[in-house]
Formats: sequence, structure tokens, C-alpha cells
Amino acid sequence: MDVKLESPVAWVTGATSFLGRYVARQLNRDGFKVTGFSRRPIALASAVEWGFAAIEVGDFEPQMLKRAHRRFGAPAVVFHAIGSGSVGQAADNPTADYERTFGSAELLTEVLGQLCPATRLIYPSSAAVYGMVSEGAISESAPVNPISEYGKTKMLTEDMCRERAQIYGMQLIVARFFSVYGPWQKKLLLWDIAQRLLSGQSAITLGGTGSESRDFIHVVDAATMVVTLAQCETALGTFNIGTGRATPTMVLASKLVSAMESNAEISFTGISRPGDPMHQQADVRRLSEFGQIARVSLDQGLADYAYWIRHGG
Repeated sequence: MDVKLESPVAWVTGATSFLGRYVARQLNRDGFKVTGFSRRPIALASAVEWGFAAIEVGDFEPQMLKRAHRRFGAPAVVFHAIGSGSVGQAADNPTADYERTFGSAELLTEVLGQLCPATRLIYPSSAAVYGMVSEGAISESAPVNPISEYGKTKMLTEDMCRERAQIYGMQLIVARFFSVYGPWQKKLLLWDIAQRLLSGQSAITLGGTGSESRDFIHVVDAATMVVTLAQCETALGTFNIGTGRATPTMVLASKLVSAMESNAEISFTGISRPGDPMHQQADVRRLSEFGQIARVSLDQGLADYAYWIRHGG
């Protein structure tokens, strides 16, 4: 049964983030008036293109949230997309990552609890909370044992959000995203490979062994899943957001080279980065109970990404 929403308003923090903008667009398509929150100004045309009805610009602080509440009313759904978004960034500056990820969520939940506790909050966590898993699909009930600073901060932020939701009576969805990719993602493995191909490199060496496997999910599927869950009355708690299939990085790299119409050779250093698990594959049975399955194949998604890269990405 769908939620009978009292307000058509939705908030997306981190409005210029890779995932945030896709979630905003899907919320808009589903009939929400989306307010975005960003530290940097956004061009009007871009804001409209991604489905934002309004943008609050400035430092993320209580006054900004309270102002949006006064101007647009209480949000029915909030997607909190502020954070570093990568294991590497968190490792380089763990203190800043903690303050930005945990601190912003702590501030947000405090304000929501005071002003609009009926809000459905979607917290985007990560498969990094599971830590080192050798094989098989990982269920939401699996023990959390993060091995990276990024995963540890996500785990702590999950716990804090659950505690605040219980205190204030908020409805919480913790979305543990696996490896999200797609157009407008300007970092991580695919971006690195694509930029090297564009520069004309005929031999590309990547870190790791190439046998590390990840559950790659297209960003359109990921955004559709969480927005659909946000509108389902019984969809609460923790959800894996993935496809249920794992792909070795050597296979992913080869597929992107083909999609970019290149003959470049890919090799690996054999040295894995600290904090990177060997295997990640989502158990998506709980997700499928709510009718959510990945619809974009990896080949189709990489073709989509390659087209974007070749046309000015």
C-alpha cells in the first residue's frame, strides 16, 4: 500500500552530488516538489533539468533547514546525500569525512526531529559497512565489520540515524548502496579508465589484482529503487541497493574498453588498496519483495556511460 503523503515536498541534501541529482529527478517525476541543498550555486537550467523546484545555497546548518521548512513546508521525504562518497577520500582525510558525513546527518536528524518528525528519511549508506567478505551474496542481516574509515563512518552514522528515528518517531530507510555508476560520475574506476582512454593511452595499468568483484548498479536503477521504497508504507529499515550479481574488475574494465571502441590493453599491479574488500555482492531478496529489481544491464549501462564520456562527459 502506498503512503498517503501529507505533503508533496521532498528535500535532497548534497544536491550537486552524483546520486543526489538522480534521486531528485526521480522524486520530481513521481510528483514531488524537490528542494535541494548545496554549498555551491547551481545554474537555473541545471536545477530545472534535474527536477529541483528550489535550491537553498550555503553552509549546511540549522538555519538553512528551518528557512526551507518555513518557505516550502514540511518534507514528506528527505534524501541525505552529503558525504565524501569514496573510500579513498575518507582514507585521505578521515576527520573531515567524519565531520561531513556523521556531523551533517546528526544536524539533519536533530532539525527534522524538532520540526517534522513524520518525515521519511532515506540515509544512503554503503556496502562498505560489511567489510571483508570472501564470497556469496551479503544479506542485510549479515554482521557489519567495516575495514575502511569510510565504512566505519557509514556504520556509525547508520546507528545514529536509527537512534534518532526511534527518539523522534521518524520513519527511516537505510539504503546500503553497492557500486553505483553512470553518467555524471566523475571519479572512481570507470572515470579513471575513461580519462586514460580519451588521452590515447594504449596500455592501462590499474591497482589491485583484477579479480576483485563488485555489484555494479546503474544510477538510474539505484535512484528509482530508493524513491519507490520511500513511497511504500511498509518499506522501513535496511535495504541493499544492488543487482544481486558480482563482476570482477578485470571484466568491467574490458567491457568499458570495448564500449569506448578502444583496443587498449588492461593490466593490474597485483597490489590491492588498503580498505578494499575482495568481494561485494548484494543479496537483493528483501529489495525484490517490494518489487524492485535492476533493469539496466551492465553492458547497456556501460554503453550509456561511454556515450556520455565521448560526448563531453
